[in-house]
Formats: sequence, structure tokens, C-alpha cells
Amino acid sequence: MYEAKKLGEILLEEGMITEEQLEKAIDEQAKTSEALGTVLVKLGYITEDVLYHFLAMQVGTKFIDVNILHIEDDIIKLIDVNLARKYNIIPIDKKPGKIIFATSNPLDPSLSTNLKYEIKTVEDVELNFVVTTDASLQAAIAKYYESTSILEDTYNAIGTIDEDITIIEEKKAKEDEVPEGDYERTDSPVVKYVNILIEDAVAKRASDVHINPYEKKIVLRYRIDGCLVEMPPPPIQFRKALTSRIKLLAGMNIIEKRKPQDGRMKFTLSNGQTVDLRVSVVPAIWGENIVMRIINQGSQSLQLRDLGMTESQMKALEKALSYPYGMILITGPTACGKTTTVYAALSHINDPHDNILTVEDPVEYRLPHIIQIQVNPEANLTFANVLRSFLRQDPDVMLVGEIRDEETASIAIKAALTGHLVLSTLHTNDAPTTVARLVDMGIDPIYVGSSVLISISQRLVRRICENCKEKVKEIDYIKAKKWGIPPEILEGGEYYEGAGCPSCHYTGYKGRIAAYEVLPINTAIREIIFKKGSLNDLKREAWRQGMVTIRESAIEIMKQGITTLDEVIRETLQDKPLSEYILKKTK
Repeated sequence: MYEAKKLGEILLEEGMITEEQLEKAIDEQAKTSEALGTVLVKLGYITEDVLYHFLAMQVGTKFIDVNILHIEDDIIKLIDVNLARKYNIIPIDKKPGKIIFATSNPLDPSLSTNLKYEIKTVEDVELNFVVTTDASLQAAIAKYYESTSILEDTYNAIGTIDEDITIIEEKKAKEDEVPEGDYERTDSPVVKYVNILIEDAVAKRASDVHINPYEKKIVLRYRIDGCLVEMPPPPIQFRKALTSRIKLLAGMNIIEKRKPQDGRMKFTLSNGQTVDLRVSVVPAIWGENIVMRIINQGSQSLQLRDLGMTESQMKALEKALSYPYGMILITGPTACGKTTTVYAALSHINDPHDNILTVEDPVEYRLPHIIQIQVNPEANLTFANVLRSFLRQDPDVMLVGEIRDEETASIAIKAALTGHLVLSTLHTNDAPTTVARLVDMGIDPIYVGSSVLISISQRLVRRICENCKEKVKEIDYIKAKKWGIPPEILEGGEYYEGAGCPSCHYTGYKGRIAAYEVLPINTAIREIIFKKGSLNDLKREAWRQGMVTIRESAIEIMKQGITTLDEVIRETLQDKPLSEYILKKTK
């Protein structure tokens, strides 16, 4: 009761509760025998975070949120899950002669003594404690110990599996085939681990999984919203078995360790959903480096109106899609959302009365009423060869997954000029450069100007996490100007940032949105192309006509409180001189 009263006094002094609230809480505590802090939270007088902040103050230690921390595997192994749950603790750091634990029960006077008794290895070590909320503690215990326990069978069996791999590899070297065995059985520890890994990556919205072997550890990272986020890694002993299992699933040669390999696999999640994975394996000095690209067909909307274009940009695209022939080009770097945009465009015009054919590498979405073909160089199914065959298939609309060379570009352009609507993608930095790229490939400017209807360039910027979104008092105008953004166009916006929380892995961002640059090829633009004008001539005419650049689109998204200045700077280039912004403002 003395300690409880002391906590109440602290809360009173700090103005967190009133005397009346404290009295009611003490009365309620007498009936329930619960801790005063628990009663105050239940009555709604304070939050759990406030309670634990002041508990830390009461016992003279720090308050932390353990979910922010990345706790090393050797620290976690200082105690087992049973002790963690028994004493409501988790080890977070180790220093010479000292171990630091986070606890949600700082008022237990026997905590340190009991721990030293149960953990013989810390008898001569000082135990220090910091305070965290019970919710954060339980989440951390689940994160670090439950994932470890799930993998325990794999870890224990790994020695046997390594021996099995060696036997299998020797056998395969003789027979040149993958034998049945541990890699096919659903109860195999390696199978279980890979299943858990893929399930977890999909659940966390990862687009890629990176497994990087080093001398003494494996680094596991997920690419989430365009950025790599480090995850708790498997033990180094997993390296050989993990690599062999993934290579086997992806249809690779598990014996070949000297050359890069590419493969594909389908994986059925526990909820019945199927995802496709493209797998790349490259030999490195400490083992084979693995990257798995997750193609999750259920994760994106394919509605044109859901892309995030402005009304004028959307109307320009819809107008181009209404033409019976011509070429529509979607451009941008790798992993910028081009595939989603081109599929949304295709879905918009998908009609059973039209013959729509696609050639892709790979086929990422299955669409009804559309004939889709997967590129296969080994069978001579290249973009160019399939496109030639398409012209004999009486097509109305064709999608070419990517224009990679002059041959494919030439066939696609001619198809667009002979009564077919052609959609495709290119790797360029902006919409005007797309036209110049086709000319650089060797296509006659007359053909380019006559066939291309519209060029759309895009980038993905991260959305501010809605769970930890906070308003910014004032935008950093000096930083903006330094990176080529005039302060004048930032006026009138509402600016936010993410503080970081478990939902966004403490990045402050969750999800992405596209910023677009749309260039319709009208008479004035076409005239410049016909006259073999320079890229700068094309850009100046596009700006004169009011084309909104990618950076300007991203700035508008930022002004709506959806993304941040840092993200605009990170993902977009200074695409035109400051004088052009000022010119546009004064006209």
C-alpha cells in the first residue's frame, strides 16, 4: 500500500490525476486487491503508457518501448521463454559485468535475487532493469521467443540435414536428378522453415526477400515499401539446408554453386491464396546469395481510378485508351509500379468482343478474356518472336511486357501503325525521354511521332503511416530550396510525418502511392519529333503546355499530408529549372 500510495502521489504532483480520482481508485483497489496502477488504467484515468512511464520514475529507472529495439540473438538466449513469461522480463543488452532486462513488473523486490538463483550463469553479474509496458513486453516475447521455438526443430535437425544434403548432392552428381526425401516431405524441418519465411514475408507486405550469407551469420531482409528492413535471421547452421531447399523449389540445380541461377515457384499460403516467386541465386564468397521476388496477385487494385492520378491525367489516359490503334507507353525504373498501371489500363478496356493478347516476363496477373503468353528464351519465345506471331492472330489490343531492344520496338511500332492498340513499358526517367529513347533505338522519328499516343512516367513514394502520423508545424523551406523545390509552391499545404510504431516497423511509412507525369503526344509535340528536335525542346514544349512533372505530382501528394519532404527528395529528381516553376506561377 505504501508503494501504491507513492505512485499516486507522483501522478498527483505531475497533474496526471486529480485527488478525487486517486481516492476512487484507492477505494476500488481495496475491493479488487489489484495494483493501484492497474485500477487507474481500468477506470480510464491514465493510459498504460502513462502508468509505466511513472512506474519507471517511481523506481528510478528508464522507460523504453522494447518494440523499437532490435535485440541480438545471443542476448535473447540468456534466458528461455519460460523464465521470460514467469518474471515478465526480456533481456535487451549485455555489457561487461552487467545484463540489462526490460520488465513490466518493476516493483517486485525479489526479481533480481530470483533471477540470479534460476540463472546460474549470472551469479556474479549485476542485473539492471528498465521499464516497458506489458503489451510491448508480451509482443517482444512473442516476436523473439515464439519465432525461435518454431525454428527449434529445424535448428536441432540441421546437422543431420547437412549430412543428408551432402549425400543427396553426391547422388545427384551421379544421377543428375533431384531425389525425393527430406526436401519433399511436408514434415521436414527445412520445409517448415521456408514455409514460415514466405508466409511471414507476405504478411509483412514484402516485395522481396533477401538472404545474404556472411562468414559468421546470415542476414535476412525484407523489402517493404521500397526499403530494405532487417529481420531476425536464421542461425548460420541453416545456410546450406536453406539454400538447397529454395533452389529445389525454384527448379534450380542444387549441385551448381559456381554460376548464377534463376528460377520460379508457386507457393500456397495457409489461407489458400497462391503467390508466385521469382528466385535469383548468385554465388558469393560466403555462400549463395538469394533474392526472392514475391508476386502477390491479390495485393493490388487493378482499377484505373485507384491509381492515384489527377483528374486531368486520368482523362488523358482514358482518351488514349479509347483509340483503336496507336501506342501507349508506361515508363520508369524497376519496381516503380509500371506493371500495376499497365494492367489497370488493360483491365479498363478488357472486352470479350476484342481479341487481347499479351506477352510478358513473367505473367504477374491473370486476367479474364485475355490470352497471356510467358516469355521463354529456351523455347525461342522472345518478345519479338511472340509479337510477330501475334500479328497473325487477328489482334485488337496487344501488351508487350517491356521494350528491351530495337527489334521489339520496331515490331511494336509497326503494329501500332497498322490498326492495333499496343501497350508497353520502358525504362526511362521521365515521359519526354521515352520518345527520345525510341529514336535512339533506331526507330524513324516519323514512325515514333505517328504511333505514340501518350507517354506516362511514374515513381512510388511512401505513404505516412496512419497509426503514428503527426502534424509538422512548419515545412523545412531551406532544405526544400537546397534540393530544387521553390518555397512558393509549398504554400498552402498540410504537412505530416510518421513518428514510428510497430505497425510500420518504426519507419514512419506504410504503403506507397504513385506520382505520375503524363505527356499526351499532340500536334505540337509531334511536330518537334518529326523535325528531330532535341530532348530539351520536347521538355520545354511539354512544360509550356502545363505538363505536371513527377516531382510536382509528388509535391502535391505531400501537400495533402500523404507523404513527406524527405520522401519527395529521395524518390524524385529536380526535373526542371527553378525559372520554369516561377514562369509557370506568373503566367
